Amino acid sequence: MTETTQLVLPNYISDGMIIQQQKPIVLSGKDKASIPVTVEFIDENVSTETDAHGQWSVILSARPAGGPYTIHISGSSDITIEDVLIGEVWLIGGQSNMELPINRTYDEFKEEIDSAHYPNIRQFHLEMDPVFNEPKAFLKQGQWKEAVQENIQDFSSLGFFYAKKLHEELNVPVGIIHTAVGGTPIEAWMSEETLLSLGNYTDEIAYWKDSKTVEKEIEKDNLRSQIWYDDLNGNDKGLKDEPKWYEEQVDTSDWKGLTIPVMFKDTELAEFCGAVWFRKTFEITEDDLESQTYRLRLGSLINGDETFLNGKKVGETGYRYPPRKYVIEKDDLKVGENTLVIRLSIDAANGGFIPTFPYQLEMDTHSLSLEGEWLYKVGYQKDVIDPMLFLHYKPAALYKGMLHPLKEINFKGFLFYQGESNTGRPEGYSDLMKLMVEDWRSLFKDPLLPFYFVQLANYIDPAVETDDHGWAVLRNEQDQARFTIDYSEMVPAYDCGISYELHPHDKKTLAHRLAAVALNRDYKSGEAFENLEVKSIEVAKDNVTLTVKGLKGDLRSSENMPEFDVLSGDEWVLINDLTFNRSTISLVLPEHIGSDSLTAVRYAWRNDPKGYVYDDATHLPLLPFIKDI
Repeated sequence: MTETTQLVLPNYISDGMIIQQQKPIVLSGKDKASIPVTVEFIDENVSTETDAHGQWSVILSARPAGGPYTIHISGSSDITIEDVLIGEVWLIGGQSNMELPINRTYDEFKEEIDSAHYPNIRQFHLEMDPVFNEPKAFLKQGQWKEAVQENIQDFSSLGFFYAKKLHEELNVPVGIIHTAVGGTPIEAWMSEETLLSLGNYTDEIAYWKDSKTVEKEIEKDNLRSQIWYDDLNGNDKGLKDEPKWYEEQVDTSDWKGLTIPVMFKDTELAEFCGAVWFRKTFEITEDDLESQTYRLRLGSLINGDETFLNGKKVGETGYRYPPRKYVIEKDDLKVGENTLVIRLSIDAANGGFIPTFPYQLEMDTHSLSLEGEWLYKVGYQKDVIDPMLFLHYKPAALYKGMLHPLKEINFKGFLFYQGESNTGRPEGYSDLMKLMVEDWRSLFKDPLLPFYFVQLANYIDPAVETDDHGWAVLRNEQDQARFTIDYSEMVPAYDCGISYELHPHDKKTLAHRLAAVALNRDYKSGEAFENLEVKSIEVAKDNVTLTVKGLKGDLRSSENMPEFDVLSGDEWVLINDLTFNRSTISLVLPEHIGSDSLTAVRYAWRNDPKGYVYDDATHLPLLPFIKDI
């Protein structure tokens, strides 16, 4: 253990912190060994002494919501913590859909975000920090930030909308401790002890405990990536030729045509890996130049892009998922013909301009479509890059590095949005989630902490478009988990997604669903949250009738037909004839299907369900299911 020669505090004990109301307040830190430390807070004055390693900790009385207050700590030196609030504190965790910042969902909520000024809503964001040996004991990163214009774009979108709803309903400060990290499987958030007890992770955990192994693997990974991209950039004819292919005056007589947007799997670029260049010319009028703002919307591209307008680079993104939204200046455009060039770097042979997203030049009052015929030419073709090393995906790594150093914080509860990275092996996920929640509650020494989580949204990989039902199975595992985990609830999301977008933008709806659960169950406010589920199944000669429970209004169908299947023999048969009553759904069987041959029925059992049934009063969708008859 590293000893210190001065008074230091974990970063979450800092200016602007929010403390959970009505729970004991634990404050701790490090100083010289065996010296007195005094903590003053409101009307309390508590003294202790550091141990032989310089550790100290005090417990202060539980307090109601309020502030701002000041904490004064005296040891070998003095530290004053200013602007301390007491209110509600929630830990948010998971992967990228919880991490997704407001700047990625801004277009959907522009007016609300532009007017947001909530100094009593605050986020403490931990950056990714995997640890492989002893769990981290002392937090040296992160800072509290207020939900004001200076900071709000970096807030977790779901976390902000959840905190805002609680703040508005409860009129108390709300703090969010943000630990989510994109791409992480659930195993990264579980304790080593729990994973070792399962027997499947022993070798992997042991392998990464050797710090020299970690350094060697990181060096090898960095070198592999550097070699691949150096080769790509050094041999790309578009960067070597004169003129460069991003310039305006380029001979395009040998360039080919391609209609954009399109995934390359069905084109001559199928399985292509390397650098490929795209060009499109478009006309700008004098009226267009009256606009005060301009933005290129280039949908979502696979993988990295460099984008040029009239020979000038106007934007670039290094990887697949962020939507391309590049602000450009009026001087970048000209009356008459303009040339847009995209250099697309594809590292895994699954490239494309993902359909269903906007490809346009946006101006104040109108947009100019950039869809249609483009020209393209290959700059350099090469082999697929080797898979990257993601250390933060490793078992227990983030539990040790990001959760463990928070262990002395008192929370009101947990919010969790994760599962996408476990869809490759979805079976058994509910058991892992149950064990993970036990780990978290044990770490924070409270077996009653509520755990509310988001079921996976709808999604299908546009580069593949095959449905292996992995997402459907994992949704079902999540559904099972809410019955095995005490003080838990799941909210659906498959009605909020976008088929080809891994990150649904409507985080507000999901946040409000989670808030509805918490407000009723933990704050005794508002109506009880109840998911829509099938209560009973009745089979008649020519139909199957499903009765739904949890309704506050009437059942309705989305514009797209909900997908119900019945199992006849060993074949799943899609039902195209549905009728709705207030609380029942009748599946009219095709003439060739006898009711006596049916053994099961399922609903929305797709990675990307196209339609859904919902309650017209709450707009909650019926939970996906698979049930025996």
